[in-house]
Amino acid sequence: MSEKIYISANELLADSFRLGWQVIDSGFAPTHLVGIWRDGAPVGIAVQELLEHHGCVCDHIAIRTSSYTGIDMQAPEVRVFALGHLVDSLDPEDRLLIIDDVFDSGRSIVAFLRELALRCRHNTPREVRIATVYWKPARNCTALKPDFFVHETDAWLVFPHEIDGLSREEILRNKPDAAVILRSGE
Repeated sequence: MSEKIYISANELLADSFRLGWQVIDSGFAPTHLVGIWRDGAPVGIAVQELLEHHGCVCDHIAIRTSSYTGIDMQAPEVRVFALGHLVDSLDPEDRLLIIDDVFDSGRSIVAFLRELALRCRHNTPREVRIATVYWKPARNCTALKPDFFVHETDAWLVFPHEIDGLSREEILRNKPDAAVILRSGE
């Protein structure tokens, strides 16, 4: 993965709304929406806003998973945090929409679903859908596939807020609005 795609905040927002329209057009009306923190949170917010604007009111929350130890480096185990609200509020008749910015290896979603089923047990929703702006099928190491996605790619994605791992030149060239982080002497 050497090609880098720099995604602007406006592009991510527009694609998030496109993702939301896919959910609406499918007829799936979630009762609960989960944005995977960090990068799935802004996508989840936009999708939730679009759904609610069109009459689909759902409970929404961000949960956190952790596996990355560096750029493109993952720990063997994915940890899942902040499930308390979901465990307390879900039941089998609920419809759960899981949203992330990118579906890469699939490990975070698998870990989330496993932990959710373990904690909710008989209250685990029967209907669960996965939505993502970017899907990387070549990197998927699970049996899961997103139900909704906007782009399919294998490129290295650089999201609007990301600066870690970028050189000064890359920031100046591809993220001029983020150049304020650079001091003149650097």
